[in-house]
Amino acid sequence: MIERSIKGKTAKLMKEIGTDSFRKETFQIVRHYYLDEKSGETFSTETLDELNLQQVHNQYRAKHHIPFPTEIGDIRKQYGLSASKMSEVLDLGINSYRNYENGEIPSLANAKLIRLAKDPENFRSFVREKKSLFSVKAYQRVMDRITALLEPSELDPLVDYIWNHDTEANTYTGFVKPNFDKVANFVLFFAEKMQPLKTKLNKLLFYADFVHFRETGYAISGCNYRAIKLGPVPSHFSELFGLLEDQGFVQVEHEVLERGVGERFVPAREFDASLFSEKELTHMGQIAQTFETHKTTEIVNLSHEEKGWIENHEKRELIDYQNYAFDIKGI
Repeated sequence: MIERSIKGKTAKLMKEIGTDSFRKETFQIVRHYYLDEKSGETFSTETLDELNLQQVHNQYRAKHHIPFPTEIGDIRKQYGLSASKMSEVLDLGINSYRNYENGEIPSLANAKLIRLAKDPENFRSFVREKKSLFSVKAYQRVMDRITALLEPSELDPLVDYIWNHDTEANTYTGFVKPNFDKVANFVLFFAEKMQPLKTKLNKLLFYADFVHFRETGYAISGCNYRAIKLGPVPSHFSELFGLLEDQGFVQVEHEVLERGVGERFVPAREFDASLFSEKELTHMGQIAQTFETHKTTEIVNLSHEEKGWIENHEKRELIDYQNYAFDIKGI
């Protein structure tokens, strides 16, 4: 529990399992509220109300395969179109696509249209049907974008293996769909700030993602984390780090340690802060500052106190954000 001064009262942050409803469906959440121990009064704040509601919305989206706001924005950006133009192409209300990017939840029918639009083949058909909405140059520009997206990338097979791109955002990804550039810069941030050894880096990523989820209801990276002997790690982290080194985001320097050879991650390019929100940058900075002087063994031992690791490491299972992020103890 966290003690704070709220509305002139000394109150403790409390959590309990509860339920809430959205569009006539009920979902289980970790409800947050404050307790004034002197009077026994309970109360909330706008921030806590948003966090409680976000949990409901996240589960509703995941259940009905509704894209999350970031993914909705990424779908549009891959075609180089404005939100209003996407609305026109998909026959949505003129401001609907922009509202969906800003967090409004689409109807199930509109969500299906957006999912279809993610596939360049489908979107090419949509654009052809609405050719009259474009100037000649604009039409050719978007068709060129679609053609480029349909060309296979040498990165696709490995990226798909690391994050299983057929899987939609869910409770194991922190309700975020991984984006390669953002994940690469997520790792680069800590390489630039701390030049950590690989084992410590894995824990920094875990704590940054889970603390951000604890505060906002979303992960930063969309990586899922598996509980192994040395603590939580991103799934397929060896392949991920190898890919980031091959693509010139980080360099891995080998050094002799007391118990063998360690791999230290140093930056190979400049960190791109524009890919992150202000809250994401704040939480990443908080993690870097908190663990700056921690030795690798210290942060490993700390991660072994986390409920998400304790209950999942024996079977090396994935750690559920919704079930475990609100119990994070290390920070």
